Formats: sequence, C-alpha cells, structure tokens
Amino acid sequence: MEVSFSELRSKDVVNLVDGKKLGRACDMIINTQSKSVLGLVVPGQRKIFKAAEDVFVPWSNIEKIGDDVILIRLNLCSAVNVVRSSCDSGKKDNSDFILDG
Repeated sequence: MEVSFSELRSKDVVNLVDGKKLGRACDMIINTQSKSVLGLVVPGQRKIFKAAEDVFVPWSNIEKIGDDVILIRLNLCSAVNVVRSSCDSGKKDNSDFILDG
C-alpha cells in the first residue's frame, strides 16, 4: 500500500488501548540516513491557556491505516517526557516526546 503524507494528514488517529481519538497526524519523522519513516506526530490534548506537547507515535505502533482512520496501539502512561495529567498521579513533564522501550 502506498499513501502520501497529505492523505495521512486527513485521517483521524485512534488509539486502540483506550479508544480515544487523538486527532490527525500533523507531522512525520523520517530518518534521512536509512531513508525510513520513524513515526507520526499527533497533537497533544490542548487546554485553554495551556498547550500540551505533541505525541510521537513510532511506526511500529501503527496497527492499521484504513480509508479514513489510522489505528495505533500506544500506552501514553508508559511514554517518557510527554505531558500527561492522568498518569503518574498528576506528575507533569514538559519535555520533548520520547518513548520508553
């Protein structure tokens, strides 16, 4: 299957772990040396007067790319350096996105 980034941007990203719709892909990370796609970036949950960090979805966590949705499997509570209010008893970290193995 071949798909362009503009097609990916038009699809909703849904997490199979909790069933939540994360939004649409806003960026793609590519390794220029190996010429491979590392993953997608989806916007983090935005709140009034406070922006959240974007979430990196590794390509290996993408389960299915359908006609109008991208299904991912990502446990956001296991992510390191992602703003998360419901995980780790309210502890917040405003760093860049990195996923713990």
